[in-house]
Amino acid sequence: MYDLSGKVAIVTGAGGVKGFGRAIARRLAKEGTDVVVVDRTRCPVRAEEIADNWEGIDSVASEIKALGRQALAIACDITKSKEVDQMINETITRLGKVDILVNNAGIKINRSVLELTDEIWNIHLAVNLTGMFYCSRAAAREMVKRGKGGKIINIGSLWSKVGSGNQDIPYCVSKFGVVGLTQSLALELAPHNIIVNAVCPALTDTGFNTELFKSRAQSQGITPQEASRRMHEGVAATFPLRRLGTAEDVANMVAFLASDQSDFITGQSINVNGGAFTAH
Repeated sequence: MYDLSGKVAIVTGAGGVKGFGRAIARRLAKEGTDVVVVDRTRCPVRAEEIADNWEGIDSVASEIKALGRQALAIACDITKSKEVDQMINETITRLGKVDILVNNAGIKINRSVLELTDEIWNIHLAVNLTGMFYCSRAAAREMVKRGKGGKIINIGSLWSKVGSGNQDIPYCVSKFGVVGLTQSLALELAPHNIIVNAVCPALTDTGFNTELFKSRAQSQGITPQEASRRMHEGVAATFPLRRLGTAEDVANMVAFLASDQSDFITGQSINVNGGAFTAH
C-alpha cells in the first residue's frame, strides 16, 4: 500500500462501470487521495450501463466518498481546451490543488483503412492525444505555479509500441503519440519535479471494444457477447501468464506511479500486459 494522504488527483474517462478510470479512482481513494472524476457527460452512454441504473461519474464519486475521501464529478469534453481549463480551475477552487493527473480518457472505433473516414481519424487524435495534451498542459501550469511538483500518468496501450492490423489504425497511431508526449513532457517538466510516465495495458475486459465485438458478431452470425468471449479467450491464450489483465491491474500500476516510491522514474511507458510482446 502507498500513502497518498492529502493528495488531490484528477482521473479522466472515469465514468464507465468496467473501465480503467473507475478502478484507478477507487484505488487512489483507498490510498488516501481526494479524487476528481471526469468524463465527457455525467450520464453513461453504453446501453448496458443505462439498463443497470449506473450513473457514470456521479456513481464513481459516491464510491469515493464512501471510502472516506472527498470527490468531485465534472463533465468535461477534453477535446476543448476551454472546458479543460475550466475543469482544472474548478478543481483548484473546490479542492485547492492538483497533485496527480491520470489521463485515461480514450476512444476506439474499428474500421478498415479502406472504410476509415476523416471524422473517425480526427476524433481519435482529438481524444486520445490532443485532449491528453490539453489536460497535461493545464495541470502542469498549476503544478509549476504551486512549486511542489506532481505526477502525470498517461494511459497508453499495447498498441503504443507495436503496429496493429486489427482495423484500428487511428487508435494505434494516437497511442504511439502518447509515448512521444510522455517522453517529451517528462524532459521539459523535470526541472519542476513533475514526473511523467505512461501505462501501456494489453487487452482487458472493460467494455472498450464494444464496436469490434459487434462487427465480429455480425460477420460470424453470433452474439456480441459470444464474440467477446471468443476474442478474450483467444488473446489470453497467447499471453505468457495465460489470462487477460484487469482494470485493477492497471490501477495498481497507476497507484505505484502516483506514489513517492516512483520518484526516480520518469519518461517511461510501462507495460501491464501479462508478458505479451516482451521484446517491446
